[in-house]
Amino acid sequence: MNKLAAISSIPVTALALGAFSFNVKASEEVYELIFSTYLPPSYEYIYTPAENFVNKIQERSDGRLKVDIFHSAQLFEGHDELSALSRGDIDITNMTGTYPSASVPSLGIFALPFMFDDISHLERAMEAGLLDAGLRSELEDDHDTVILGVAPLDPYELYSRQDPITEKEDFSEKVWATTGATDAKAIQLLGGSPTGMSSSELYLAFDRGVVDATPRPLITGLGRSLDEVVNHITLTSFLIDTSILAINRDSWGRLPEDLQTIIREAAAERDAEQYAMVEDFISSTIEYYEKNGVEIHQLPEKTIAQLREATAPVIKEWSASVENGERYLEIIEETR
Repeated sequence: MNKLAAISSIPVTALALGAFSFNVKASEEVYELIFSTYLPPSYEYIYTPAENFVNKIQERSDGRLKVDIFHSAQLFEGHDELSALSRGDIDITNMTGTYPSASVPSLGIFALPFMFDDISHLERAMEAGLLDAGLRSELEDDHDTVILGVAPLDPYELYSRQDPITEKEDFSEKVWATTGATDAKAIQLLGGSPTGMSSSELYLAFDRGVVDATPRPLITGLGRSLDEVVNHITLTSFLIDTSILAINRDSWGRLPEDLQTIIREAAAERDAEQYAMVEDFISSTIEYYEKNGVEIHQLPEKTIAQLREATAPVIKEWSASVENGERYLEIIEETR
Protein backbone atom coordinates (compact mmCIF):
# COMPACT_ATOMS: atom_id res chain seq x y z
CA MET A 1 0.00 0.00 0.00
CA ASN A 2 1.29 3.48 -0.80
CA LYS A 3 1.49 5.98 2.01
CA LEU A 4 -1.15 8.69 2.10
CA ALA A 5 1.56 11.31 1.83
CA ALA A 6 -0.68 13.46 -0.31
CA ILE A 7 -3.27 13.91 2.44
CA SER A 8 -2.37 17.54 3.03
CA SER A 9 -1.68 18.47 -0.59
CA ILE A 10 -5.02 18.00 -2.34
CA PRO A 11 -5.75 20.89 -4.72
CA VAL A 12 -8.56 23.11 -3.51
CA THR A 13 -11.15 22.68 -6.23
CA ALA A 14 -14.84 21.94 -5.95
CA LEU A 15 -16.15 18.76 -7.50
CA ALA A 16 -19.53 19.03 -9.11
CA LEU A 17 -20.38 15.36 -8.93
CA GLY A 18 -22.79 13.45 -11.01
CA ALA A 19 -22.38 14.59 -14.58
CA PHE A 20 -25.36 12.57 -15.71
CA SER A 21 -27.84 13.23 -18.50
CA PHE A 22 -31.27 13.48 -16.91
CA ASN A 23 -34.73 13.82 -18.34
CA VAL A 24 -36.43 16.12 -15.84
CA LYS A 25 -39.99 17.05 -16.62
CA ALA A 26 -40.66 20.78 -16.71
CA SER A 27 -43.26 20.38 -13.97
CA GLU A 28 -40.82 18.68 -11.58
CA GLU A 29 -38.83 20.79 -9.17
CA VAL A 30 -35.05 20.33 -8.98
CA TYR A 31 -33.60 20.45 -5.44
CA GLU A 32 -30.04 21.74 -5.28
CA LEU A 33 -27.98 20.73 -2.26
CA ILE A 34 -24.48 21.57 -1.05
CA PHE A 35 -22.41 18.76 0.47
CA SER A 36 -19.35 19.88 2.44
CA THR A 37 -16.59 17.78 4.01
CA TYR A 38 -13.27 18.84 5.48
CA LEU A 39 -11.70 15.55 4.34
CA PRO A 40 -9.77 15.20 1.07
CA PRO A 41 -10.41 12.38 -1.44
CA SER A 42 -7.20 10.67 -0.28
CA TYR A 43 -9.10 9.53 2.82
CA GLU A 44 -10.58 6.89 0.55
CA TYR A 45 -12.57 4.77 2.98
CA ILE A 46 -14.54 7.87 4.05
CA TYR A 47 -14.63 9.94 0.89
CA THR A 48 -15.40 7.22 -1.67
CA PRO A 49 -18.60 6.00 0.07
CA ALA A 50 -19.72 9.64 0.45
CA GLU A 51 -19.03 10.32 -3.22
CA ASN A 52 -20.95 7.18 -4.20
CA PHE A 53 -23.84 8.29 -1.98
CA VAL A 54 -24.03 11.60 -3.87
CA ASN A 55 -23.90 9.90 -7.26
CA LYS A 56 -26.62 7.43 -6.28
CA ILE A 57 -29.14 10.01 -5.08
CA GLN A 58 -28.64 12.09 -8.22
CA GLU A 59 -29.08 9.08 -10.50
CA ARG A 60 -32.04 7.60 -8.67
CA SER A 61 -33.88 10.91 -8.48
CA ASP A 62 -33.78 11.22 -12.29
CA GLY A 63 -32.21 14.64 -11.98
CA ARG A 64 -34.51 16.06 -9.30
CA LEU A 65 -31.59 16.12 -6.86
CA LYS A 66 -28.49 18.07 -7.82
CA VAL A 67 -25.61 17.98 -5.36
CA ASP A 68 -22.38 19.99 -5.43
CA ILE A 69 -19.72 18.48 -3.17
CA PHE A 70 -16.85 20.50 -1.69
CA HIS A 71 -13.97 18.60 -0.11
CA SER A 72 -10.67 19.38 1.66
CA ALA A 73 -12.24 22.07 3.91
CA GLN A 74 -12.96 24.31 0.94
CA LEU A 75 -15.98 25.62 2.85
CA PHE A 76 -15.56 24.61 6.50
CA GLU A 77 -13.07 22.86 8.76
CA GLY A 78 -14.08 19.72 10.64
CA HIS A 79 -14.78 21.53 13.91
CA ASP A 80 -17.13 23.94 12.11
CA GLU A 81 -19.24 21.50 10.08
CA LEU A 82 -22.06 20.98 12.59
CA SER A 83 -22.48 24.72 13.14
CA ALA A 84 -22.54 25.33 9.39
CA LEU A 85 -25.13 22.60 8.93
CA SER A 86 -27.26 23.91 11.79
CA ARG A 87 -27.28 27.42 10.29
CA GLY A 88 -28.16 26.10 6.85
CA ASP A 89 -24.92 27.35 5.30
CA ILE A 90 -24.57 23.83 3.87
CA ASP A 91 -27.20 21.15 3.35
CA ILE A 92 -25.30 17.89 3.94
CA THR A 93 -22.07 17.02 5.69
CA ASN A 94 -20.12 13.96 6.74
CA MET A 95 -18.81 15.10 10.12
CA THR A 96 -16.36 13.33 12.39
CA GLY A 97 -18.24 12.42 15.56
CA THR A 98 -15.83 13.67 18.20
CA TYR A 99 -15.37 17.15 16.71
CA PRO A 100 -18.76 18.55 17.79
CA SER A 101 -18.88 16.61 21.08
CA ALA A 102 -18.31 19.79 23.12
CA SER A 103 -21.65 21.17 21.90
CA VAL A 104 -23.34 17.75 21.68
CA PRO A 105 -22.21 15.86 24.80
CA SER A 106 -23.90 12.64 23.70
CA LEU A 107 -21.38 12.40 20.86
CA GLY A 108 -18.75 11.86 23.53
CA ILE A 109 -19.78 8.19 23.51
CA PHE A 110 -17.45 7.80 20.51
CA ALA A 111 -14.47 9.24 22.43
CA LEU A 112 -14.67 7.01 25.51
CA PRO A 113 -11.74 4.62 26.09
CA PHE A 114 -12.15 0.91 25.36
CA MET A 115 -15.89 1.41 24.83
CA PHE A 116 -16.21 -0.76 21.70
CA ASP A 117 -14.40 -4.05 21.15
CA ASP A 118 -14.09 -3.43 17.40
CA ILE A 119 -16.07 -1.95 14.53
CA SER A 120 -18.36 -5.00 14.42
CA HIS A 121 -19.32 -4.25 18.02
CA LEU A 122 -20.03 -0.64 17.05
CA GLU A 123 -22.26 -1.88 14.22
CA ARG A 124 -24.21 -4.16 16.57
CA ALA A 125 -24.73 -1.30 19.01
CA MET A 126 -26.02 0.91 16.19
CA GLU A 127 -28.43 -1.77 15.05
CA ALA A 128 -29.64 -2.14 18.65
CA GLY A 129 -30.65 1.54 18.76
CA LEU A 130 -27.66 3.39 20.19
CA LEU A 131 -28.60 6.59 18.35
CA ASP A 132 -32.15 6.41 19.69
CA ALA A 133 -30.98 6.64 23.31
CA GLY A 134 -31.12 10.40 22.77
CA LEU A 135 -28.42 11.37 20.31
CA ARG A 136 -30.66 11.43 17.26
CA SER A 137 -33.29 13.64 18.90
CA GLU A 138 -30.66 15.91 20.50
CA LEU A 139 -29.10 16.69 17.14
CA GLU A 140 -32.47 17.25 15.49
CA ASP A 141 -34.11 19.33 18.22
CA ASP A 142 -31.12 21.39 19.36
CA HIS A 143 -29.02 21.60 16.20
CA ASP A 144 -31.50 21.28 13.30
CA THR A 145 -29.59 18.23 12.11
CA VAL A 146 -31.09 14.97 10.83
CA ILE A 147 -28.81 11.94 10.97
CA LEU A 148 -28.85 9.93 7.76
CA GLY A 149 -26.23 7.35 8.67
CA VAL A 150 -23.24 6.52 10.87
CA ALA A 151 -20.14 4.56 9.87
CA PRO A 152 -16.79 3.99 11.61
CA LEU A 153 -13.34 5.39 11.20
CA ASP A 154 -10.61 2.87 11.80
CA PRO A 155 -9.99 2.49 15.57
CA TYR A 156 -7.42 4.42 17.56
CA GLU A 157 -4.49 2.11 18.33
CA LEU A 158 -1.40 2.62 20.48
CA TYR A 159 1.82 3.75 18.74
CA SER A 160 5.02 3.57 20.79
CA ARG A 161 8.54 4.68 19.88
CA GLN A 162 10.76 2.20 21.74
CA ASP A 163 8.95 -0.21 24.07
CA PRO A 164 5.71 -2.00 23.14
CA ILE A 165 2.50 -1.50 25.10
CA THR A 166 1.62 -5.02 26.23
CA GLU A 167 0.26 -4.46 29.76
CA LYS A 168 -1.14 -1.71 31.98
CA GLU A 169 2.24 -0.89 33.52
CA ASP A 170 3.62 0.02 30.08
CA PHE A 171 1.58 3.24 30.06
CA SER A 172 3.60 4.61 32.98
CA GLU A 173 6.67 6.81 32.69
CA LYS A 174 5.83 7.68 29.08
CA VAL A 175 4.85 10.99 27.52
CA TRP A 176 1.73 10.48 25.42
CA ALA A 177 0.58 12.76 22.60
CA THR A 178 -3.19 13.05 23.02
CA THR A 179 -5.97 14.58 20.94
CA GLY A 180 -8.42 15.88 23.54
CA ALA A 181 -9.54 16.00 27.15
CA THR A 182 -11.11 12.56 27.27
CA ASP A 183 -8.16 10.51 26.00
CA ALA A 184 -5.84 12.65 28.14
CA LYS A 185 -7.80 11.72 31.27
CA ALA A 186 -7.71 8.05 30.30
CA ILE A 187 -3.94 8.14 29.77
CA GLN A 188 -3.49 9.81 33.16
CA LEU A 189 -5.55 7.12 34.87
CA LEU A 190 -3.30 4.52 33.24
CA GLY A 191 -0.19 6.20 34.61
CA GLY A 192 0.99 8.07 31.52
CA SER A 193 1.77 11.78 31.06
CA PRO A 194 -0.49 13.29 28.37
CA THR A 195 0.35 16.29 26.23
CA GLY A 196 -2.03 17.67 23.63
CA MET A 197 -0.65 17.48 20.11
CA SER A 198 -2.00 17.70 16.57
CA SER A 199 -1.23 14.93 14.12
CA SER A 200 0.96 17.28 12.07
CA GLU A 201 3.40 17.50 15.00
CA LEU A 202 3.71 13.77 15.66
CA TYR A 203 6.53 12.88 13.28
CA LEU A 204 9.02 15.38 14.67
CA ALA A 205 7.91 14.77 18.25
CA PHE A 206 8.61 11.04 17.92
CA ASP A 207 11.81 11.61 15.93
CA ARG A 208 13.23 13.94 18.57
CA GLY A 209 12.05 11.83 21.50
CA VAL A 210 9.67 14.52 22.76
CA VAL A 211 6.88 11.92 23.07
CA ASP A 212 7.02 8.19 23.64
CA ALA A 213 3.59 7.10 22.48
CA THR A 214 0.20 8.17 21.14
CA PRO A 215 -3.31 6.76 20.57
CA ARG A 216 -4.22 7.43 16.90
CA PRO A 217 -6.04 5.71 14.03
CA LEU A 218 -4.00 3.68 11.57
CA ILE A 219 -4.90 6.16 8.83
CA THR A 220 -3.21 8.96 10.80
CA GLY A 221 -0.02 6.96 11.23
CA LEU A 222 -0.02 6.13 7.55
CA GLY A 223 -0.61 9.70 6.44
CA ARG A 224 2.02 11.07 8.81
CA SER A 225 4.64 8.37 8.00
CA LEU A 226 4.86 7.29 11.63
CA ASP A 227 6.25 3.92 10.57
CA GLU A 228 9.55 5.78 10.12
CA VAL A 229 9.70 6.96 13.76
CA VAL A 230 7.89 4.31 15.85
CA ASN A 231 8.75 0.67 16.36
CA HIS A 232 5.51 -0.70 17.79
CA ILE A 233 1.74 -0.56 17.31
CA THR A 234 -0.56 -2.25 19.81
CA LEU A 235 -4.07 -3.10 18.61
CA THR A 236 -6.59 -2.29 21.33
CA SER A 237 -9.48 -0.31 19.78
CA PHE A 238 -8.66 2.43 22.31
CA LEU A 239 -11.58 4.34 20.83
CA ILE A 240 -13.61 4.23 17.62
CA ASP A 241 -14.62 7.56 16.14
CA THR A 242 -17.42 7.85 13.62
CA SER A 243 -18.34 9.44 10.34
CA ILE A 244 -21.85 10.91 10.67
CA LEU A 245 -23.74 11.61 7.45
CA ALA A 246 -26.29 14.33 8.22
CA ILE A 247 -28.60 16.85 6.56
CA ASN A 248 -29.99 20.20 7.69
CA ARG A 249 -33.50 19.73 9.10
CA ASP A 250 -35.09 22.47 6.96
CA SER A 251 -33.41 21.12 3.82
CA TRP A 252 -34.73 17.68 4.70
CA GLY A 253 -38.23 18.96 5.35
CA ARG A 254 -38.42 20.63 1.94
CA LEU A 255 -37.84 17.35 0.12
CA PRO A 256 -40.77 15.23 -1.08
CA GLU A 257 -41.19 11.86 0.61
CA ASP A 258 -40.01 9.88 -2.41
CA LEU A 259 -36.71 11.81 -2.50
CA GLN A 260 -36.29 11.33 1.25
CA THR A 261 -36.66 7.58 0.69
CA ILE A 262 -34.00 7.65 -2.04
CA ILE A 263 -31.61 9.48 0.29
CA ARG A 264 -32.28 7.15 3.23
CA GLU A 265 -31.63 4.05 1.12
CA ALA A 266 -28.44 5.45 -0.37
CA ALA A 267 -27.25 6.51 3.10
CA ALA A 268 -27.70 2.95 4.39
CA GLU A 269 -25.67 1.69 1.44
CA ARG A 270 -22.99 4.27 2.20
CA ASP A 271 -22.75 2.99 5.78
CA ALA A 272 -22.37 -0.62 4.64
CA GLU A 273 -19.75 0.33 2.06
CA GLN A 274 -17.69 2.27 4.59
CA TYR A 275 -17.81 -0.56 7.15
CA ALA A 276 -16.46 -2.93 4.50
CA MET A 277 -13.79 -0.50 3.33
CA VAL A 278 -12.60 0.14 6.89
CA GLU A 279 -12.24 -3.62 7.49
CA ASP A 280 -10.15 -3.96 4.32
CA PHE A 281 -8.12 -0.88 5.22
CA ILE A 282 -7.24 -2.22 8.66
CA SER A 283 -5.99 -5.54 7.24
CA SER A 284 -3.94 -4.02 4.43
CA THR A 285 -2.49 -1.26 6.60
CA ILE A 286 -1.34 -3.67 9.32
CA GLU A 287 0.37 -5.68 6.56
CA TYR A 288 2.02 -2.48 5.30
CA TYR A 289 3.34 -1.59 8.75
CA GLU A 290 4.73 -5.07 9.30
CA LYS A 291 6.53 -5.00 5.94
CA ASN A 292 8.10 -1.70 6.96
CA GLY A 293 9.53 -2.98 10.23
CA VAL A 294 6.84 -1.99 12.74
CA GLU A 295 6.02 -4.71 15.26
CA ILE A 296 2.30 -5.34 15.71
CA HIS A 297 0.99 -6.45 19.10
CA GLN A 298 -2.49 -7.63 20.12
CA LEU A 299 -3.57 -7.27 23.74
CA PRO A 300 -5.40 -10.24 25.28
CA GLU A 301 -8.95 -9.71 26.54
CA LYS A 302 -7.79 -9.99 30.15
CA THR A 303 -5.46 -7.02 29.74
CA ILE A 304 -8.07 -4.95 27.91
CA ALA A 305 -10.50 -5.65 30.77
CA GLN A 306 -7.91 -4.28 33.20
CA LEU A 307 -7.47 -1.15 31.09
CA ARG A 308 -11.23 -0.72 30.86
CA GLU A 309 -11.53 -0.98 34.65
CA ALA A 310 -8.73 1.52 35.22
CA THR A 311 -10.34 4.10 32.91
CA ALA A 312 -13.88 3.56 34.19
CA PRO A 313 -13.97 6.97 35.97
CA VAL A 314 -13.85 8.69 32.55
CA ILE A 315 -16.92 6.74 31.44
CA LYS A 316 -18.72 7.35 34.74
CA GLU A 317 -18.11 11.10 34.45
CA TRP A 318 -19.47 11.16 30.90
CA SER A 319 -22.52 9.07 31.82
CA ALA A 320 -23.42 11.39 34.69
CA SER A 321 -23.26 14.44 32.42
CA VAL A 322 -25.51 13.11 29.65
CA GLU A 323 -29.23 12.48 29.70
CA ASN A 324 -29.85 8.72 29.39
CA GLY A 325 -26.12 8.14 29.80
CA GLU A 326 -26.69 4.79 31.45
CA ARG A 327 -28.91 3.64 28.58
CA TYR A 328 -26.10 4.19 26.06
CA LEU A 329 -23.80 2.07 28.19
CA GLU A 330 -26.44 -0.65 28.61
CA ILE A 331 -26.84 -0.98 24.83
CA ILE A 332 -23.09 -1.23 24.37
CA GLU A 333 -22.76 -3.91 27.06
CA GLU A 334 -25.75 -5.85 25.71
CA THR A 335 -24.12 -6.02 22.29
CA ARG A 336 -20.54 -6.71 23.43
